[in-house]
Amino acid sequence: MHIPLLGEVTALRAFFLFLFFYSNDSNSLGTWSTFGAGMLLSNLANDLKADKIKVPAVAPSFIVTAAVIGYSAIYLDQMRMMVFLSLQSLVVPVYKHRCCRVEIEVAAIEGTQDRPADDDMSPGGRMEYSTKRVLPTMAGLTVFLYLWDGLSGLTSGTLFLIVLPEFTHRLPKFPALKTIGFYLTIFLIVAPVAALTIGAMYYEKEMMDVPEEYKSLAKRMLGAKPESVPDYYSIIGVRRGADTSEIKKAFRELSKVYHPDKTAGNPEDQERFVKISEAARKLTGKVTDRASYSKELETAELTDMVTRSVYFVMLFGLWMLMTILSFAGKPKQQELNPDGTPKEAAITPPKPKVPMTGSQKMWMLLAIPVYLTWGFAEAHWAGIDLFAMEE
Repeated sequence: MHIPLLGEVTALRAFFLFLFFYSNDSNSLGTWSTFGAGMLLSNLANDLKADKIKVPAVAPSFIVTAAVIGYSAIYLDQMRMMVFLSLQSLVVPVYKHRCCRVEIEVAAIEGTQDRPADDDMSPGGRMEYSTKRVLPTMAGLTVFLYLWDGLSGLTSGTLFLIVLPEFTHRLPKFPALKTIGFYLTIFLIVAPVAALTIGAMYYEKEMMDVPEEYKSLAKRMLGAKPESVPDYYSIIGVRRGADTSEIKKAFRELSKVYHPDKTAGNPEDQERFVKISEAARKLTGKVTDRASYSKELETAELTDMVTRSVYFVMLFGLWMLMTILSFAGKPKQQELNPDGTPKEAAITPPKPKVPMTGSQKMWMLLAIPVYLTWGFAEAHWAGIDLFAMEE
């Protein structure tokens, strides 16, 4: 069934729709917007992959998709989810199709027999994605997301569900040394975060007592950014734990720039001055209030750190499961001739049936009473009465 703008409702999409409808979160507008955004992005990607893009046909789909993505990101606070869906369903597929497909020589195809063919490769095997174009872009995308948002669910999802499959897709068959080294490297990178996740299950009792250097390093690595508690220290622009005189000095410097008398007509600067004033009052108030705020901020950072670690490990496990299933269900690659055409498998003719000779039939008939007699003899020696009836 085809729905305008949403596209074809496949069995998989109908299944997810069924799950959303009967789930406890089926009434959440965010859940429905996520489902709708995924469908819209996939269909828009298919339109943009066409050899000749028809702007009048693509424009309505683009406008509706942008509206759903923007509404979900801004008003439903699903910015990271919408960015991930856009990368997975639209940006990366269209980029690969438009910018990374290259024509290869027929002689080069012989070296790709053991590697899975790309989805958009032509039947003759002359078109494939350029490794030199895809892999550096994927690596750069991961670094950009990490620098922008730390090791958040968006970065982890992009790493394990978009980027790493592009690398594993091009690895030689297991157990090649290159493949083993790649997976060992991934395990070594994941191990510290996994240990942090396991040790953080009771962080209120254990992690609050670990050395401050360790917590600071873990926060920097994961990019902990608690959104529930504002970081007044970063708003003022002072180090964590700065004394009152240092905070007041920083506030006076900022007031010279963002005071309402100097920013008349600029709502953004005036709003920032309100936040700066609130931070200064909070950090220069009573000692008990400052201590309470520091404890609240640290707890929020640790909670965000644990959440990021859990997402990272869960997505790593999902990637490993998908990799194992792909290895288990990978079909045998068809061999190619030197000219690039598929090599036909050799057909082994069936063996002709040879009829039994007369002597073979006689020995078969004689074998039946011999085996029966042997069975009765064994039963007699074992003291088993074969003709005894149960009472």
